[in-house]
Amino acid sequence: MNNKRTWILLGGTSILGRAFAREVAKAGNDIILLGKEEEDLTLAAEDLKARYPSVSVTIEELDINNPDSFAKIAEKCESEAKNTISIFSGLEAAYTQKECGKDLGKMKNMFQVNFFSQVYFLLVFAPLLQKKKEGEILVLGSTAGEYGLTDNYAYGSTKAALHVWLQGFRAQMAQNDVTVTTVKVDDADMVGERECLPFQKPLDVDACAKACVKYAASGVKVRYFPYYASVTSWLRRFVPFVHRHFGCKNK
Repeated sequence: MNNKRTWILLGGTSILGRAFAREVAKAGNDIILLGKEEEDLTLAAEDLKARYPSVSVTIEELDINNPDSFAKIAEKCESEAKNTISIFSGLEAAYTQKECGKDLGKMKNMFQVNFFSQVYFLLVFAPLLQKKKEGEILVLGSTAGEYGLTDNYAYGSTKAALHVWLQGFRAQMAQNDVTVTTVKVDDADMVGERECLPFQKPLDVDACAKACVKYAASGVKVRYFPYYASVTSWLRRFVPFVHRHFGCKNK
């Protein structure tokens, strides 16, 4: 990044969110952590302050199930930010297909968290960047949204909806010189019962965080992580053998 940022993190207390926060703080950027659980926010903030004493770290409680409160939180964040504002959005709710089949409320919850709450958050917070005509938005997606498989198509559909919405949102924000980057993370560690392809490995959270910071700084539209995630998607979608033997595993 060419100049200091104030990164507003939604989902910043997740494993990947914490890793991303460490990476941007290491570069000297300030952090605003948003979340519902004050204890988790406080612990995450204290960890960042201990590692990077010169960086400003603040927390704001935000209930994703109460979108009417987002506007006031956005105002607080704007008043606290001393630098160009950038946004990381990494909300995540995940249930297996079997769980969703037995309880449609779980599928509704996934759509609420992975799509509706995240979309509303971005719409409310976007003007903070549009005013200045600068800044970056990075949103975590998933390769699960690239294809429908019998073991996770409910979860995947929430990510597919988010990916499509972000395409239009990206074009809109570009009119004010704000970049929107979608990072589609390989779904090897996510819900489902499929067998992994031979080259798939558990997600390296720190490496993913570093890559996300790089992608945001370069302003690219879409990236897959790791590099082979796009290959995984292509193989499962277009090669019948792969889809049949590694696409799902009924139990």
